[in-house]
Amino acid sequence: MSDGPHKSLNMRPRWKRLAEVADNQNFTPEEVCERFPRALEGDWPLEMPDNLCRQVRGILSQDQNSLFGDPRPGQIEALHREAAGYPLAGVFLDCAIEAANKGMAGDTALREAATNTLIDRATRSTRQVEEHYRRKSTDGRAHRVRERFEGAIVQSDLSAMAGRLTGLDKGKRPPGPQKRTDLDDGVPL
Repeated sequence: MSDGPHKSLNMRPRWKRLAEVADNQNFTPEEVCERFPRALEGDWPLEMPDNLCRQVRGILSQDQNSLFGDPRPGQIEALHREAAGYPLAGVFLDCAIEAANKGMAGDTALREAATNTLIDRATRSTRQVEEHYRRKSTDGRAHRVRERFEGAIVQSDLSAMAGRLTGLDKGKRPPGPQKRTDLDDGVPL
């Protein structure tokens, strides 16, 4: 008997646990949604150099009035050397360049870049889990896990998460999944 495809999933432990919960029909979609932000937020500090957000925020806050065009995208592009080896940071810089090219500035542009980065990571992780389940299990099971991941993405407030991760919002993280320790805390009916 196998432990399930999530055990051999080549992702961080929070993503493995999320895949296990999404695969198990005994867990409600709400329980999948509770775990989803933790997995997504867990990648940020591991793949984002310490001062990169601060540097991008400073660049996006600059006055963009220039005779020769907006210099901000070029300045952000120059930060790609610092993001080498950090895939999430590279995507964040690309999203910041895109926000600057749209004419956005300041904290609005930073939040937009971080939100788009989180959306990108969430969809990539969803596809990675689905592909792994297709190889190690059945197509129906893979489809069900993908649907539950997509439901968690839709229900998550990625803009608020982006604000917390970039330091724009000083709010607390939402509470993690509730542990069920009592016999009466079983499966909701």
